[in-house]
Amino acid sequence: MLRQPPRGFYGQPSVYLSGGVMEIEHFRRVRTYEEGRLCLEFAGGLFTVYGDGLRIETLAAHRITLRGRFLRTEFSSS
Repeated sequence: MLRQPPRGFYGQPSVYLSGGVMEIEHFRRVRTYEEGRLCLEFAGGLFTVYGDGLRIETLAAHRITLRGRFLRTEFSSS
């Protein structure tokens, strides 16, 4: 029998990567966006994406889609 996921499960930050596309959900705000770097604020810290040719494809209230060549990601707690 299937059960409901724990409370707050659907609001957790999520990162999906497929080839040259990355989708990030449930962030609070964009802190910085410059050539080669995007920094997002989550409830528990900062998530930074580094890469070449990074560009924002879509931006919604709590979801962002990036395209480019991803080199690394970094998370730092606040």
